[in-house]
Amino acid sequence: MDWKKLSTIKIQEVYNGLFLNRCYLCNAKNNNTQSSSKSHNTLCQHCHQGFAKNTNSCYRCKRPTHTANILCGQCQVSSPPYQLCVAPYRFEGIVKALIHSIKFNQGNHYIRPLTYLLSEQLIHTYSAEPWPEQILYVPSHPTRIKERGFCQTHAMTQLLIKNLRLHLGEKCPLQTKHNPIKKIKHTQAQHSLTRKERLQKTQNSYQIDGEIAKHVALFDDVMTTGSTIESCTRLLLKAGAERVDVWVIARTPDKGY
Repeated sequence: MDWKKLSTIKIQEVYNGLFLNRCYLCNAKNNNTQSSSKSHNTLCQHCHQGFAKNTNSCYRCKRPTHTANILCGQCQVSSPPYQLCVAPYRFEGIVKALIHSIKFNQGNHYIRPLTYLLSEQLIHTYSAEPWPEQILYVPSHPTRIKERGFCQTHAMTQLLIKNLRLHLGEKCPLQTKHNPIKKIKHTQAQHSLTRKERLQKTQNSYQIDGEIAKHVALFDDVMTTGSTIESCTRLLLKAGAERVDVWVIARTPDKGY
């Protein structure tokens, strides 16, 4: 018997029972929490129901639409360069408030429930798909990181990998020690720009410096116009990737959706 592994599991169970048995939002007792060494849902069922699920969306880019599993007009005109997109929520309501809190109000504790929910969706999606070999993230510019004190996509990716590793073990996609995607141009905050301005600002804003696997997952917290994601995807394909999958927590709906 592996006593070291057993003791680690027992310590994890005690920790989960003491600290992860209440909802992160309303502090109510979370009856969904199970006593095991696996990751736990840190939201109660009531709060989770308040998340706007991205059920009706384009099957290619996951842009919210009025009908499920259609190809949106944007993708009909110009198909995105990535192979698959996972975006379980719409960027509105509670999800929008939590992500804004993380990015602008030091609400780092909200990273745990959001990455847990994304990992659950990924496990479901990749039950019929090959897992990527490498997980990368869209980084912030060093100036922005200095302003916020951290890079939220880096922190989210680290916890996301921990969640996936509990389920996948050694099959979990790897994160390189240094993210090969670098943001080299400091641009105005994306949420304050129009679609046209976003498309212009992302040009030549990133570069690749490091080894890229054949099958890559590219993570970002939110996708709005898709300009940043598409720009980074094209750079990854030029750098040697043969397939890029996009993982985001939420997708911003167009006006009227």
